[in-house]
Amino acid sequence: MTGEEIAKALAENAQRSKSNSHRIDELSEHYEALNKMATALEVLATKQLGMSEQIDKIEAKVTVLEAMPMRRIRNLIGYIVAAICSATAGAFFGGYL
Repeated sequence: MTGEEIAKALAENAQRSKSNSHRIDELSEHYEALNKMATALEVLATKQLGMSEQIDKIEAKVTVLEAMPMRRIRNLIGYIVAAICSATAGAFFGGYL
């Protein structure tokens, strides 16, 4: 190998080294951005899990609240039926005694 060939190979190697360093720097920036995105995604997933648990609790409470008016109506109907039966029984026994 001649000195000129060695110098040319050395220059090519130096150029390739600069190019590789530049690519590594770009990849490092991309890696940092990807790491930030992954961290943000993990935080969002954690918050979503907490929200899901809260929604389940709220849903259970809403179900109970939705059932309450129906219970009141059933109780009211029971009271009305009992009052009618009592009045009818009172009129029946009051008229024949």
